[in-house]
Amino acid sequence: MIRLARPQDAPFIRELAALSILSSVPANREVDPEAARQYALSSYDNLEQVLASDRNLLVLVEEEAASRQLTGYLMLELNHVEPSTGEKQAFMVDIAVLPDKRGRFATARLVKKASALLKARGLKYMVGMVSVSNPVARGLARCLGFVEERVQIVRRL
Repeated sequence: MIRLARPQDAPFIRELAALSILSSVPANREVDPEAARQYALSSYDNLEQVLASDRNLLVLVEEEAASRQLTGYLMLELNHVEPSTGEKQAFMVDIAVLPDKRGRFATARLVKKASALLKARGLKYMVGMVSVSNPVARGLARCLGFVEERVQIVRRL
């Protein structure tokens, strides 16, 4: 079952973000894995407060009906603006599913529910970023109807 995240879901989201962060790090970045994990944890330090009060953030979780175990989440920023058109759109800040629950369509269910909620709010687009060094996520995004619209370029200094 997909539902809105609650403040008590924050520890799960924080830990899953830290567990999943390395799949988001581009291959050309020289980063210590533990430093990336600690960064992910600290990024969500005030998540309980945010879940209780931030109306510009939509966070969904998937919860197994029988066990009540959380299996994944999708976090969307609702006040994002497309820089070339000025259109409001939702930006996927983060999405993650427990490793042992992947391949069971949890991501598809989260995206489908988010799409319905966003459409009901009058938004036309959901955008996000995927590392080119994560071909699984890129392929899944295409299967879920996402198209590549921009390419981030990086130059090491």
